[in-house]
Amino acid sequence: MVVVLVLIGILACGVVAGLVLRPKARAAQDAYARQVRALAARTGWRSDRAPVPNPQVAFPGIDEVLGSSAHHGIQVTLRLSGPWRGVPVRVLQLRYRMDQVAYTTSDAATMVLVPRPAPGPSLVLRGPDDYDRLRALPPPLAQELAGDLRMQGRALFFTDEHVAAVVPGELAQPDVIVATADLLADLTQRLKVR
Repeated sequence: MVVVLVLIGILACGVVAGLVLRPKARAAQDAYARQVRALAARTGWRSDRAPVPNPQVAFPGIDEVLGSSAHHGIQVTLRLSGPWRGVPVRVLQLRYRMDQVAYTTSDAATMVLVPRPAPGPSLVLRGPDDYDRLRALPPPLAQELAGDLRMQGRALFFTDEHVAAVVPGELAQPDVIVATADLLADLTQRLKVR
């Protein structure tokens, strides 16, 4: 009888906790959706259903940059696309898992990518202090990137087809995403001139 009462008490606590936490979770989801809609309205970007390349194949080194576990894969959970300052931009929200010693955690990052306007070396820059890899770029471009404050907290990927930047966190950070799109638009203009 005592066991039944304990089980009923545990069940009742679970129901009460669920009823209390559900509105908070719904409010967080609504706030996130509002932020994404605000970003789309600010930039003119639209939801994008076009297929995207597998990030782990298209952007070698992304697992290392994100700290993700390669065998879990990286999911693209949200996509926006549209022109930004005359450059076609795609914004991808990435979800990935990281293996810890005794457990696995999940995290998010956002990738902004543009078509690469001119051929060049494929490389990953892990910020403005990645001097070894900056040397692979033309010196004026390397100097500009090293001094660009928008490079802080971002990794840049130069592939045959794309120039992309990855920032930590979900897509609903409008100022960060717009600054990243500006960085890539400026970068593609410089690469066209080369």
